[in-house]
Amino acid sequence: MNYIIILFLLSIITFAYYRYAIKTNILDNPSARSSHTTPTVRGGGIVFFLAVLLFFIWQLKVDYPYFLSGFLLLSIIGFIDDKKNLSPKARFPFQLLAIALILYQAGLFNHELPIYLQITGFIVAVGFVNAFNFMDGINGITGFYTTAIIIPLYFINRQYQLLQNEWFYVMLISIAVFGYFNFRKKALMFAGDIGSMALAALLLFWLSKTMIDTKSPLLLVFVAVYGIDSAWTIIYRLKNHENIFEAHRWHLYQKFVDIWQWSHLKVAGLYAGVQLLISFAVLNLIEKPISIQLSIVIGIYLIFSVIYFIAQKYFKTQTKV
Repeated sequence: MNYIIILFLLSIITFAYYRYAIKTNILDNPSARSSHTTPTVRGGGIVFFLAVLLFFIWQLKVDYPYFLSGFLLLSIIGFIDDKKNLSPKARFPFQLLAIALILYQAGLFNHELPIYLQITGFIVAVGFVNAFNFMDGINGITGFYTTAIIIPLYFINRQYQLLQNEWFYVMLISIAVFGYFNFRKKALMFAGDIGSMALAALLLFWLSKTMIDTKSPLLLVFVAVYGIDSAWTIIYRLKNHENIFEAHRWHLYQKFVDIWQWSHLKVAGLYAGVQLLISFAVLNLIEKPISIQLSIVIGIYLIFSVIYFIAQKYFKTQTKV
């Protein structure tokens, strides 16, 4: 009954936001580099923000105050960005503070961890949050891919009981509600920065806490598909002296849409499906020695890097035909 009530509340509030966004012109207007052709409501990812708040209200306690503070900060900045289009310089200091709070809650700055791991972890976390935002470019991809991360994490959590299982259920409900508006040929709403930032904050906490508590770097594989596409695309754009915060069409998933004319949902399903296969393939290996886990992580990232470059080279030849 609690989950039915949460589904009902999230559905009503999300529909109310949809009407509000239309009236107040919180719209993503298409440009030459957009994947949509008509003005579309953005900020629909407010449902993820509300789902986290409802979870803590349901629990009647806040077990993770530093996480919640960082989560609120990232989400609020994301919503302001959806309405006002903040500059990267204005957003970045708040992002750094929010990420530091989330990682502190996850245990990264524990005195037992070497300083080089703390610094590396923080840098990777900043990259993850921004990359997750950059990858939100076609219908369905954020919702599908987030689900592909949540499901294997849930199975690990059932074994180690690091987080409340109910939290996973609530977030999956929120993705289903968002999916009604977004998992379409022509989306009614986009997640916007509030959506991608809220989910990035949540996944950062879940992944970091699970990796630290289980001492398993293998969980880096759970974001391998997004990681490779976003990281190499950013490096490519930096090499060409492009502003990485401006809209573009360089991501590999965008090539599937633009050149092969695949539907958004087909590409989103491909990314999520491949990620699920990889994650479940390594699910039972998290108690292996760290040296073996790191070898697996490096091997998978190298394989996906090779696939990325082969695919980009192929698409480049296709554009010349």
